[in-house]
Amino acid sequence: MGSVISYDVKCPKCKEKKSFHDYYYKNHEEYFFCENEECGFGYSYVWKRDEDHKLVTQDGTENCKFDNLIMVETVFEDGKEKKTEIKKYIEFNKDKDNDNGKSPKDNV
Repeated sequence: MGSVISYDVKCPKCKEKKSFHDYYYKNHEEYFFCENEECGFGYSYVWKRDEDHKLVTQDGTENCKFDNLIMVETVFEDGKEKKTEIKKYIEFNKDKDNDNGKSPKDNV
């Protein structure tokens, strides 16, 4: 699994450079957490999985291509956790010449 980790990132909430950002470029999952104790803001974007940790698809089939998966956004703010399912996945950095048709489970 490949990821890019950045430290001392500026938090969008408290504006302190005490956060870290972890982006898994092979499966497009992302984590951000502010380590400022007074803030504690964070978020994550991960693919929805069942109790057996298998990817959950929109149509219930075994088709695990990105456009058939469900992304779960979790926001941590003010001691609360809010989860939102995103069923329309938009790949922001998609390069058409680099689209190999693989799914995230192919990159694990």
